[in-house]
Amino acid sequence: MDKKVIWSAGGVVIENNKALICHRKKENLFCLPKGTPEKNESIRDTAVREVSEETGIYPEILKDLGQIKYDFIGPKNQSRYKKNIIYKKTVYFFLMSNIGGSIKNHDEEFDEVVWMSIQNAKEKLTYKDEFSILEKAFYAKNNK
Repeated sequence: MDKKVIWSAGGVVIENNKALICHRKKENLFCLPKGTPEKNESIRDTAVREVSEETGIYPEILKDLGQIKYDFIGPKNQSRYKKNIIYKKTVYFFLMSNIGGSIKNHDEEFDEVVWMSIQNAKEKLTYKDEFSILEKAFYAKNNK
């Protein structure tokens, strides 16, 4: 099987001890805002653009939080990924601050964007490896 290396980037925005979490009702998906790069876009620029589009707020990067790595095989029912290819994906995350905008202005990709406590996010997040990024973000925010 062929292999392809891909990446995406996103962020954790924390305000008043709560983080921004994206929710898609159809799949009952709760996740951190993130996405794939546009042509020639840097990791940091991708993270800022994706968080802005998906949440409606204007983020500013404060700190690198590291990355999550995983492999998957292209699902049959998606046109974005080819089947019979092993994708080796890295997702880069950054701690971000909110410098403007409003969650009312998030894009159509998610049904809602909500502020969630770390305890609530631990129960709700669909991808458990995102919780370790969230923990790092809360630690970094509270121990500047």
